[in-house]
Amino acid sequence: MLVAVCSLVVAGYLAMLKKRVLALLLLAACSSSPHQAKQAAPSSRLQVPAALAIPVPAELRGADRRPQEALQAFIYSCPRMSVQWQSLCREARLTPMTASDAQRFFRDKFDNYSFDSGSGLLTGYMEAQLRCNWRRSPNYSYPVHGVPSDLRKGVPYLTRRQIETAPTPALRRAELLYCDKFDAFVLGVQGSGRVVMPDGQVVKLTYAGKNNRAYTSVGRVLIDAGEVPREQMSMQAIKQWVQHNPDRIDWLLQQNESYVFYEIDTRADQPVGPPGAMALKDGLMPFRSVAVDPRHIPMGTPLFIRSQWPDQSPFSRIVIAQDKGGAIKGRIRADLFLGHGDLADELAGRLQSPLELQVLWPKGWPLPNPEWVPAPVLG
Repeated sequence: MLVAVCSLVVAGYLAMLKKRVLALLLLAACSSSPHQAKQAAPSSRLQVPAALAIPVPAELRGADRRPQEALQAFIYSCPRMSVQWQSLCREARLTPMTASDAQRFFRDKFDNYSFDSGSGLLTGYMEAQLRCNWRRSPNYSYPVHGVPSDLRKGVPYLTRRQIETAPTPALRRAELLYCDKFDAFVLGVQGSGRVVMPDGQVVKLTYAGKNNRAYTSVGRVLIDAGEVPREQMSMQAIKQWVQHNPDRIDWLLQQNESYVFYEIDTRADQPVGPPGAMALKDGLMPFRSVAVDPRHIPMGTPLFIRSQWPDQSPFSRIVIAQDKGGAIKGRIRADLFLGHGDLADELAGRLQSPLELQVLWPKGWPLPNPEWVPAPVLG
């Protein structure tokens, strides 16, 4: 079976996506249902423009024009892969970094598999960029924590509300820096970020742990409360709601009991992406690294995905499963790493699209998942 990176021109595909996107919107596979909280009378429903403020570049639309980027991302995984993968890794390193050679590598060395049933969802995440301070101040008063000494693996820790209202001495000792409350919440959703200090210093924060509490989508909370129309939900819509309802931000954010702890990234090469769940020295690669549910797809596995951007322009590409997340649950579920900057911010807040996904597994290897079935090539 071939890995298709040829033109993606499928009649009727956009029509199918339009029918399915509302059904899949915001089904972020959270580990628990949203809390039903008593609340004040709803504020005015927000009207959020559907158009993208920043257009998706031509090179990200349509067929995969640079599969050599996926080859490089695969090589980044190799130091963290098992001995079984190392012969393939050696071949990957010897493959010229051209589109045709990379396409040939994935075509000749892997077979295509899909899941036997189910629909898929693609979302996006980014390396957040925010302004903070080493010391608490009127503008930066919300603490961002490292891992507290009394956190135990797998044991439920304090909820978000308890952390915010009654922090323990261990939590106070774990305070790393201070940010705006909503910015800190966005940092937790993305899992990592670039922090700009008042003197211009850039500090990178990476995921170090969580409080082992269930994740609840605050977007879904707002939809269920009638605050934001389902079809207009995005991170931008949540931010706009918070700006219009500053006295209710605690009510909203505390619906999500999950809370993330961080560590300061000390890698010498700061421009690289966050290390992700595989602890990659070279970091995640924008538009090539995805978070998946490792119960269904092993870390380091190449995937072929087909979906659409928020402006409904289709795209297909090879990506590598290099990360995971608390809200990324399910078989046909992927969260695309988008890097950082204005385009990443725009897409991360709006990308919620139907997903077709194929697993690329080395030819002749036993399948680690009985749910995988041989698949015709996507193209």
